[in-house]
Amino acid sequence: METKQMVRYVAIGAVALIVFVIFFNSWTDVEPGEQGFVFKPFNTPSITEKDAFVEGTYFILPWNEMITYEVVNKSKQYVQKVMDVNGTDVTVEVSVNYNIIPAKVANLHIKHRENYTIFIDDKSKGAIKDVIGRYTYEQVYSTKREALEGEIEAILERDFEGNFLNLNYVEIADVNLPDNIAAQIEEKETQKQRNLTAKEKQKEQEYLANARIEKARGDSSLIVSAIFKAEAIRLEAEQISKNPQYIELKKWEKWDGVGSPYGNSNVFGDKAISILKSN
Repeated sequence: METKQMVRYVAIGAVALIVFVIFFNSWTDVEPGEQGFVFKPFNTPSITEKDAFVEGTYFILPWNEMITYEVVNKSKQYVQKVMDVNGTDVTVEVSVNYNIIPAKVANLHIKHRENYTIFIDDKSKGAIKDVIGRYTYEQVYSTKREALEGEIEAILERDFEGNFLNLNYVEIADVNLPDNIAAQIEEKETQKQRNLTAKEKQKEQEYLANARIEKARGDSSLIVSAIFKAEAIRLEAEQISKNPQYIELKKWEKWDGVGSPYGNSNVFGDKAISILKSN
């Protein structure tokens, strides 16, 4: 009797332990930056596309599985050797920034499984090769990077559409050319800078020359003015020396009508008579 009770207690304990383990293992987490869906192998369909689980802890039946994908922004770098429009080899480093569209992780899984990155790689490499091949190496190296990035983005946006991926941006991080071509471009750019510097110096010299001319003109006008003043003084001195009455004329020209233009020494007071007091 005691043996039967012992067996029953052991069985109950074993069942309780199994239930506890199952219950404990039925809790699953969706980490920050992830979204998930539940794979139900005994259901039809086994994946429900509309169900999306955001960050948190969830209880699922032990025979089901929570599958998660990161939906945060990610970047993939591609270092690729391609030919420009003239057949010259150009090595470019391109970054493609993307993310899985939130709430579409189940759709992505159904279409691509975990190998969706292979789809991204194939489409990105094809777009890079296609766009770089439309331009010369010089345009790729220096003048058309933004245009190239825009064209690659346009191609990838079309490719990602319907594949539950969102393209954020494309960036050409680096461009490498054969050494001889890179040196030629560098020399050309250096010469452009030299030409610009020479033009600026020429403008500066022209400005300084014009400034000197204006200063010289200003100085010469002062000299001419001084010459005229000196000539006027000389002529006035000649008038005085030749005609003493010239002084009297100047006094009358400057008289303000008060008193005598000859001063208070005039015996006639304010009368305009040129007879002076004797001392």
